[in-house]
Amino acid sequence: MLIVKNMIKNNIPIVNAHAHAAMFPFKGAGEDLPLDKWLNDVIWPLEAQKVNPDFVYNQTKLAIKEMQDNNIGAFMDMYFYQDQVARACEELKMPVVLGEGLLDIKGQEFFDRDIEKTIELFEKYKNHPFIKVSVAPHSPYTVNSQNLRKAKDLAKKYNSIYQIHASETKKEVDDSILKNNLTPIEYLESLGVLDEKTVLIHCVHLSDNDISIIAKHNCSVVHCPISNLKLGSGIAPISKLLKAGVNVALGTDGSASCDNLDIKEAGRIASYLQKGINCDPTELSKEEVYKMMTINGVKALNLDY
Repeated sequence: MLIVKNMIKNNIPIVNAHAHAAMFPFKGAGEDLPLDKWLNDVIWPLEAQKVNPDFVYNQTKLAIKEMQDNNIGAFMDMYFYQDQVARACEELKMPVVLGEGLLDIKGQEFFDRDIEKTIELFEKYKNHPFIKVSVAPHSPYTVNSQNLRKAKDLAKKYNSIYQIHASETKKEVDDSILKNNLTPIEYLESLGVLDEKTVLIHCVHLSDNDISIIAKHNCSVVHCPISNLKLGSGIAPISKLLKAGVNVALGTDGSASCDNLDIKEAGRIASYLQKGINCDPTELSKEEVYKMMTINGVKALNLDY
């Protein structure tokens, strides 16, 4: 328990390294659906109907209160109207890494608009004591190669985190291989967007070569076990990633795919999954889980602790 005592002594927070906080009221939406149908048939239509600045502000406040009740002391967000997320975090004194969700599947104008929003956030919060800004392209399948590079150039300009969903489902990997003859991780490497400031979210379906690439570029990975299980996405090879020297943090994902914002529950399930799939009770020990939800989260989000 020495590691736990040291964390408490050094005031290292429990970190939720991946969330869509404003999805708080979507708990239970789209039950028993795979990710692609869940997004296309349920979540994106719901967001088109309900999401606006007031919605994001009010629902983010509720999500923050739930996270604080679960002893979470910092989180990374990817969603829309991130100025309202910042407003909620300031009011509730919650450290955050913001990320305006960047997509171009509905047109370049949406990507360009949200890049400008991201720049405005960088300028507004560049000296803020606990609000940081990241660049947050949604995924390799919702943002084209030119825009993925453009987003990385912006992240480099501001020396910021570049967060992106990657290799979340087998379908995503199969589609990437069919389209690019590369896995999503190999594709991102080919674009030159992988480095120590890149945070890859999910990474459920990885080849051994993918793991080597992630380790080589010193990327961080955020594991969201509850979301991955609920959506039937699979079980990420966390033990393999850790043994390769990859920094792995823990996330809840949004309430719609997690149902609660409890990182301790995510850690418990993450540990049990690795023990089960590896048929080894020593895999992903209690100490490793504590590190994933604290020290590793702080490192992934580049927080000042």
